[in-house]
Amino acid sequence: MDQHERDLIEEMREKRILHWNFRGITNLPIALRDWGSEVEELYLKENQITVIPSWIYQLTNLTNLYLSGNKLKHLPEEFGIMGRLKVLDLSDNDLRIVPEGVTRLKTLRELILDDNSLSQLPLDIENFDELEKLSLCGNNFVTLPEWLGSLNKLQNLLVDNNCLEELPNRLTLAPSLELVSVCSNRLKHLPLNSFMSPTMIYFNCNPNMNYISYPLLCQFLEMGWDDGKSCFSANLNVTEMRPNHRIRLHVDLSSEKENSNGTAIVRLPRQLIRVFSVENKEPVSLWELSLRTLFENNYEIYLNSSICPEPAIFHNVLFNGPISICLSNQCHQPIFTEAWVTVGTSEEVALLIVLLFCSQKCAQTFDFVSHGIKVLTWRC
Repeated sequence: MDQHERDLIEEMREKRILHWNFRGITNLPIALRDWGSEVEELYLKENQITVIPSWIYQLTNLTNLYLSGNKLKHLPEEFGIMGRLKVLDLSDNDLRIVPEGVTRLKTLRELILDDNSLSQLPLDIENFDELEKLSLCGNNFVTLPEWLGSLNKLQNLLVDNNCLEELPNRLTLAPSLELVSVCSNRLKHLPLNSFMSPTMIYFNCNPNMNYISYPLLCQFLEMGWDDGKSCFSANLNVTEMRPNHRIRLHVDLSSEKENSNGTAIVRLPRQLIRVFSVENKEPVSLWELSLRTLFENNYEIYLNSSICPEPAIFHNVLFNGPISICLSNQCHQPIFTEAWVTVGTSEEVALLIVLLFCSQKCAQTFDFVSHGIKVLTWRC
């Protein structure tokens, strides 16, 4: 046994937290297996580790493991046996998929996967009942799964510097969510619904966005939001269109002093199949009515059950939750696939506002003036 190994053993005997960052480690020392059973936190940041040995699970008291800045491509299956692990940092490695061992760590409270090459989350993470923080910054995500809204303890969701085009609709139903950061993505819109919990969203550097829903705006303002200008001021006249979006509203900005003779393109979420203006006297379709009725009568069942009723498409739409709630004070009907839409500007912040109603009656009776909203004309 050389002096270096004796020093490691002595350190493990005396300490429960090991700081082994920036040491040029390529392989975990075997002494850690033999003498590290009492270690609770292990910091191995910015080393040269390519493989985690299968005996890692023998560190039975380990709660925090930091492996950022290494060269890991996978983890051993035995990793999933580590039943006391609370914090796992795998950022800045060479991961293309979330390792199978990680998907069994249901005790995790923080999972940090920044700066890898990930594009999907495995379904098993849906069962992480203790997860409070999920960080996915600097990856290749285009979409996120709807079941993120089912993580009851999730407080912080960080997905900056990806390729996201939208956020999961069901995320608005997450009961404990406090912070969502989606800066530097390709978002076309934020959710039209307000969040069940007091959630702040940071979404700077999403150049395809140029509007916000009225319910979300009200929620942000109640929380002291004041950076709308920095998020939107350069994007009011966005006209670039992409063919994969069903509905785009061409909004006339000629009445706005700073944007005379201009138009803006408002891209609505893909879940909306039909939209109407306040002048349309179209009846609500049976499909939409059935979704609203099922959701209101069986909300808790569909929210918590994995049983899929017939037809399956009903379950999928209901499980994702309504795209918005009717703004009429006397109504508050859920809205899934069709709505009466108003676009305007707000006295509170200089940006486009979208308001959704469940029927022509609700749209006609809403008092826009008292809410400080100037209505603009639009066409599909």
